[in-house]
Amino acid sequence: MADWARDEFLRRYATSPIHVPRLERFLATYEAGEQDDSFCHRFIAWDRASSDGEAARIVTEILSAGDSAGRITRLSDAAVKGAIRWMSEARWLSVHQRARVLRERLMAADEESVAEFVRFLEMADTSEDAVFTAAAQSMTGPLSREVGRFP
Repeated sequence: MADWARDEFLRRYATSPIHVPRLERFLATYEAGEQDDSFCHRFIAWDRASSDGEAARIVTEILSAGDSAGRITRLSDAAVKGAIRWMSEARWLSVHQRARVLRERLMAADEESVAEFVRFLEMADTSEDAVFTAAAQSMTGPLSREVGRFP
């Protein structure tokens, strides 16, 4: 019975059969030391609470890809939940642009920039809408003229 959440997680977020091993590595990182698929339960609940049906799936794609070497870094639960909110609510950007900002901010070479973005994501769950929107807009930076490109 405990495996239902893991099975549900893989069914919901694997975009193809080849994507399953990547999600399994992601879950190995995020569920390390946990029992009964706790992370899967929480993640599915965050997805259900989101106003965007695709936000959580996109977040799994970005986080499960890891860094340039394929290493997956575990973010706090608050940061993962904040990433789902980011994908769901930063609607002044296209979905592609939101995904790009999320990926680039989490994979930046500058560790302080990454830490600042993670702190923003961690506070997203407790932020009022106006505070979240203002902080999120400051995190996007100016768009360049090329579609989907950020300076």
